[in-house]
Amino acid sequence: MSDVLIFDDDPAVADLLSGLLHARGLSVDAYTSGAGVVQTALDSRPKLLILDVMMPGMDGLTACRMIRANAAASRVKILILTAKRFAEDRAAAQRYGADAFLAKPFQVSELERTIEKLLGLPVAPEAPAPKAPDLRASFLGGAAVLKADSLWIFCDAGAGLARFVAAQSAFPPECWLLLSRYEPAALADLESLSAVPAKGSRLKIMGPDDPEGTLQRLAPRLTRPLGGRATPLLYPQREGEFILAPGVQGKALYTQHPGPTLAYRVNFGGLGAVWCPAHEISSEAAAWRGHEMNKFRDFFGGAGLLFHGYRRSVLGPAPAGGGRGAWEPAADLALESKVRRLALFALDGAKPTTQELSPILAPRVAARGGTMQAQACGGGEEFFLYF
Repeated sequence: MSDVLIFDDDPAVADLLSGLLHARGLSVDAYTSGAGVVQTALDSRPKLLILDVMMPGMDGLTACRMIRANAAASRVKILILTAKRFAEDRAAAQRYGADAFLAKPFQVSELERTIEKLLGLPVAPEAPAPKAPDLRASFLGGAAVLKADSLWIFCDAGAGLARFVAAQSAFPPECWLLLSRYEPAALADLESLSAVPAKGSRLKIMGPDDPEGTLQRLAPRLTRPLGGRATPLLYPQREGEFILAPGVQGKALYTQHPGPTLAYRVNFGGLGAVWCPAHEISSEAAAWRGHEMNKFRDFFGGAGLLFHGYRRSVLGPAPAGGGRGAWEPAADLALESKVRRLALFALDGAKPTTQELSPILAPRVAARGGTMQAQACGGGEEFFLYF
């Protein structure tokens, strides 16, 4: 029987927890649904039971109460790990007999201390805080890649990605692909990422959760070149927070664009990078616009780097088809949000072109008293961000 049972419908969280627990010499079983949680816990009687609250099947608080009602499981320690931060949920967990309660997103060090206390493990010596890695970013034209020492994050799979992937002799142990949308422009070079698992790295793919299950239907495009082997892990995503790796947290926000479309923010320690290729805020409804502006002002807030797409100027006609986002509101909002560096790039059929935008972008920022670095990108640009 395993020492620890994890019931959490977020595979990324389960992977992170499993890695931490294995490192402490504990055996682990993880489940993505609360169905059968009570019977499994009573049959296994693990040392520790980690329960999410919001998951399919039975929720964690109900499971906790039912398990605590059975004397056979009295020695099982129960940790509630949930995105629900409300005092009422914390009080309910205590009332139902949980031994500890942690809110997501959590600090890895806090989780380790909690598990040590619950299981009576020797306290690991407090390691000096590692130096946060510098973040490098490459803009490829229809995609970007964020590169830390042991993790690469591909942002969309558009034009330019295949050329970048082909130039790599190896990849870090884990790579993510964050898809903003399922339009051809965001998927043009998707098949090239089959090289990641082919060279022994783990590939995980996140994309908008839609009723058609589009993300699941994309998987064969990656596995076909490998003969169906090394299927990537898929993570349908809605608006909210998530964890990519220890110390690397993310957030997704729906954008104003036809079809299910997300913008992503990734925080490496204290440095944030944002990928927002397709977004427009209408000027026709002032109250709605104010609400959306505030959401994105918080989302962009203090980012070290913001990639933002555009298709027009507010002074020009709206282009036919697809998104109609203008570059001026994106630049102004980035400035208001105290973004350190803005990279604007043209989507299909955009006017002005990147070449036409370059000479007028920096003067607009300077005229508004900003110190933000801003540039128009056409593909091939490299960015170096320091903590």
